[in-house]
Amino acid sequence: MNVRAKHLVLASLLVAAAVTTSLPTRAPAQGQAAAAQGVPKIATASTARIFMGMKEKTDVRAKIEQHVKQLRDEEQSRRQKVQDLQQQLDLLKADSPQYEEANKAFTAAAIEFKNWGEVSQANSARNEKQQTKMLFDKITAAIAEIAKERGIDFVIAEQPAFAVDRMSPAELQQAMVQRQILYANASVDLTQDVIARLDQQYNAQKK
Repeated sequence: MNVRAKHLVLASLLVAAAVTTSLPTRAPAQGQAAAAQGVPKIATASTARIFMGMKEKTDVRAKIEQHVKQLRDEEQSRRQKVQDLQQQLDLLKADSPQYEEANKAFTAAAIEFKNWGEVSQANSARNEKQQTKMLFDKITAAIAEIAKERGIDFVIAEQPAFAVDRMSPAELQQAMVQRQILYANASVDLTQDVIARLDQQYNAQKK
């Protein structure tokens, strides 16, 4: 074998050795890239802050308070009617001919007032719960929309701040132990983005 042939064989061996040596180092790199692609993307959001900050909640609360005021006005009117009948009854003697009719009118008005109060209170509470659920359904829907748009796999609810001054040592300890999120980068907090999305949808709905 001449010198040139020896050089060609040696070069081939060196190339083969270089390729063989580089294979183990490249395989883990590819594996790490694949593993990185499979890591779930996580964000946080505070449903409490969203609920308090969304414009629709303020308007819903104003409507509820207006309805409560109307009920209070009607309650006062109905109560006054019962009190007037009571006063009329008190002016009559128990053995007078008008007493029986006055007593029936007073009793009927008192029962009607009591039943109206119970039904109105139940309906008012039911309406407030429905409105609250409607708002929270919109919050979760908006969170899901933004998460899908940004390729986020999980959105974890942010725990509210501890009211240390109003908590006993045992309550504080329990709250600390049950806390799920110990640290979250502010850049992964979707709260303000969700409020903006909800206000945008609400303003479009009002037009």
